[in-house]
Amino acid sequence: MGEEVENVFGEVGATVSFRPARIDPSVSSIIWKHRNSGPVVKAIKWDVDDGVFIPNQRFKDITTLDEKTGKITITNLTVEHSGLYTIDINSKEQEQRFNLEVLGEVRNEFGEVGGEVSFGSTSLNPSVSSIIWKHRSSTGPVVKAIEWDPAEDPDVSIPNPRFKDITTLNEKTGEITITNLTVEHSGFYTIDINSKEQEQRFSLTVMAPVPKPVIKIEKIEMNPNAVNLKCEYNETIIWKNSAGETLKGSPHTPKGELITAEKKGNPDVFYTCTLKNAVSESTSDPVYERDLFEESVPWWIALIVIPVLILAFVLLYKFWTKFHRKQYNLASEGNKMKEDAVSPDQKNVYKNGISDATQR
Repeated sequence: MGEEVENVFGEVGATVSFRPARIDPSVSSIIWKHRNSGPVVKAIKWDVDDGVFIPNQRFKDITTLDEKTGKITITNLTVEHSGLYTIDINSKEQEQRFNLEVLGEVRNEFGEVGGEVSFGSTSLNPSVSSIIWKHRSSTGPVVKAIEWDPAEDPDVSIPNPRFKDITTLNEKTGEITITNLTVEHSGFYTIDINSKEQEQRFSLTVMAPVPKPVIKIEKIEMNPNAVNLKCEYNETIIWKNSAGETLKGSPHTPKGELITAEKKGNPDVFYTCTLKNAVSESTSDPVYERDLFEESVPWWIALIVIPVLILAFVLLYKFWTKFHRKQYNLASEGNKMKEDAVSPDQKNVYKNGISDATQR
């Protein structure tokens, strides 16, 4: 059966405990051993004759052992307590192992995809002889991001392709700079100075910039004087109106927020939606009230316009009838004048002509 490794995590200054899954009741001796970058040392030892003994100064006064369960407890943790722990029971090393990682002070850093980020110590002891920055992602092993050791190589070494050509180191301050960031650069970063891991750690989160949001409009059938405005994104959402006031949104399924905009009677009132994350923010185009509601004529305008239209119709009708009556009179007078202009003889000739035609 292969070795079983259990990961255990602790913080600087805190307490951690771990124990074997099972232990034989007839135990006569227990030894916990620790291995980090240096040699294997005994953290704590117990046997039925001599009792508990702590041979290594690293574990002095902070380590205890439960002889019945085999549980080891370490208080006042430091980064130096990180490493692999094994247990010998009755002088036989057990298969179960524990990988303890003590996390020091964690400083959160954020970067934008394609952007640049710098972090690290602001000052170093002048006697620094080597610096190594290490990176651990959530999915892969610990890798060296950049290394400087002038005793071996005067130039800075970048052994991992993920950091090639985009990573630099300030040897005076220990600050690391990474350009052209990708999501793969997210993770924990630690720094070793003179081959000793420092307690401060850096958690880098690389994020894509937020997109420009678009506000969606949803009519409310039961209320024509209100609409729902939706901003359907996963980022932090900030609603504002044209007065600069921040509005409280309600959760919207499956994602985002919505607000209800009521008609104010002012077409210049508008609303915006802003998306924000740790590295960027973006605001939508404003949505104006004039585009949210159909225009309706105020009642007082109707009271003015309708009588005016009626009056205009009456006046037009009177003018039209008067005009046509005048035209009719003029036509009648013209016909009479034509009749008067014809002589009696012409009238008789005209009448006789008609009579002759009739007789024939």
